[in-house]
Amino acid sequence: MIIAVALAVIAVVAFALLLLVTDTALSVWGRLAAAPAWIRYGWIFAVTAVTLGLTALAWRWLRPRPVLGDESDAAPPSPEALEQALEDASAAGVDVGPALAELHEQRRRKSGGRIHIALFGEVSTGKSALVKALLPEADAPSDARAGTTVQVRHFDWNADSGDRIVISDLPGFNLDDDEAVLAEARRAHLVVFLVDGDLTASQYTELDRLRSLDKPLLLALNKSDRYDDDELEALRWRLAERTGLAPRDIVTVRTGGREEVVRLLSDGAEQRETRTRKADVEPLRRAIQSQLDRNAPLMEQLRDTAVLLLASERLEAARQAHRDEKADALVGTYSRRAMIGALAAVAPGSDLVIQGVLATRLVQELCALYDVPAREMEIDEFLKLAGGRVRKMSALTLAIAGNALKAFPGLGTLTGGLLHAVAYGMIFDSLGRAAAQTLATRGDLRPLPAARAFEENLSDVLEQGAGRFARLAVREARERDTS
Repeated sequence: MIIAVALAVIAVVAFALLLLVTDTALSVWGRLAAAPAWIRYGWIFAVTAVTLGLTALAWRWLRPRPVLGDESDAAPPSPEALEQALEDASAAGVDVGPALAELHEQRRRKSGGRIHIALFGEVSTGKSALVKALLPEADAPSDARAGTTVQVRHFDWNADSGDRIVISDLPGFNLDDDEAVLAEARRAHLVVFLVDGDLTASQYTELDRLRSLDKPLLLALNKSDRYDDDELEALRWRLAERTGLAPRDIVTVRTGGREEVVRLLSDGAEQRETRTRKADVEPLRRAIQSQLDRNAPLMEQLRDTAVLLLASERLEAARQAHRDEKADALVGTYSRRAMIGALAAVAPGSDLVIQGVLATRLVQELCALYDVPAREMEIDEFLKLAGGRVRKMSALTLAIAGNALKAFPGLGTLTGGLLHAVAYGMIFDSLGRAAAQTLATRGDLRPLPAARAFEENLSDVLEQGAGRFARLAVREARERDTS
């Protein structure tokens, strides 16, 4: 009842406002119609300009801000654009070596004319045994202990069709923790995911990650001799339904190897023996060949696209590392200047003027470093919010600064200035790192998140970094005193 009454009241008020606005608009328009043309058109132009200005301002403040680092939907650059980006980054001092190495590896593989297949699977699923069954002459040790494969290894295979293939046997797997393993999958034309039964929750997660790479994928079900034909068919269809793979892309194999069996003798005793399991990987051979026959051009295109994106990501990571290094240097420089300013302040309150100017310049230079427009309104709001947090923590900050200075006895009359110098050093270090962190992760200077990061950083510095800034302040004070 209350909700119904509230909705009725809102509807009545909205209708009344609509009538009022309509009546006012018609009245104004009637007067404008009788007015000279220059007044009528001037009024229309002014209303239009104000409307567009307010719309642009609302979009600027309310539009979704990009969050950097999420590149799941990133589009790969063209080869020409990537080459230009590499040149520009190199000229700016960025280490482009990892990105260039990725492109060189791509050219090397293309010139070899081979199809690259990445073989994935959890430990003990039989990856090494599968390689051995596919390539009896390959040196792929396999035993009953988990984790036989400890590094990425490549094996050449000349298929009966004449295709030259390289199989990459990859260790263990956890794609979130092992970037090198994931990168190898991205460089491959085809991915084979080996399991030894129905998929576990972790295997489903890893399979989804592999499917997100957008390239052909085969699911190989090992140890198929544990099931009869009806059970195998039911399992294949269940896996197809749950994974979204086509049934033809789910194959059953036996990788062979050895197993220990226990036989019960007639006298009731047990006899343990090791026997060799017969390998049968022909279904996987046929599935691989079918993929090559159907999708060879597409596989090459997808591989090239994936490598371009991988090289682009390596370049962006190098850019980010370069910016972070430059940001650390900037923060260190301005923290030192803030400390010198606190030592040099003579009139009461003059240090606040000095530090305010320095803080603005620090944030402006960080914005330029991260290619973010330095909007005066946002900088002022950030510094205002940060200042409010400093005022709340000023007593604690000065107390910790004073405690840190106790490690340097005999400072005499310099102690007061040193106290403020240590405090400002910690404040500027936290301020700069908070601004850099926000610019790097959000692609913009967001005042409120940056102020929160500043408060967190300052708390960390107060706990762990006061001694470092005390040493810097004492050194600066003694240099001033001797000069």
